[in-house]
Amino acid sequence: MRIIAGNLRGKVLTAPEGSATRPTSDRARESLFNILNSLLLKHGLLWTSMTFADVFAGTGAVGLEAYSRGAKEVFCFENNLDTLFCLKKNIGQINAIHLITGNALTPPAHSPVSILFMDPPYGQGLWQQALPAFEKAGWIDKGTLIIIETDKKLREAVPEGYQLLQERSAGRNTFLFIKKEK
Repeated sequence: MRIIAGNLRGKVLTAPEGSATRPTSDRARESLFNILNSLLLKHGLLWTSMTFADVFAGTGAVGLEAYSRGAKEVFCFENNLDTLFCLKKNIGQINAIHLITGNALTPPAHSPVSILFMDPPYGQGLWQQALPAFEKAGWIDKGTLIIIETDKKLREAVPEGYQLLQERSAGRNTFLFIKKEK
């Protein structure tokens, strides 16, 4: 597993042994960031103006990819102790990446981020619980692009109050791109 593009391109990431994490594959991450690059270009936005939250971060591959491409600030949420060891090693001394070790179902108060990415363990309803918690804590507003990664077999429904912008598949994963309804 490595960073695909940007200033950290080629950086090899460590992951814990076993099945405690399910890192987003290089190919799925590349597809995700190609979509994001197209969306940013379409709206005349640059990565350097983006703040990014990687919720249920695991190895931090998605958050590190956003940073590598120029995101000005990245927040990685993780609470599994074995995974945290690898995540801290992967982040290293990058000051623009902030590690938040608390439970993603009770995030600290914060201002809205540009992009919020959630990749929780599949089929446990965690993103459906975390989404309103992040909204209540201020991380989400009407301008925040929310991306949910899930198993394509699950056919997840978008919660009330949110609008599905697009749904894209990459391998066994599905990415739901949603926003708060206006």
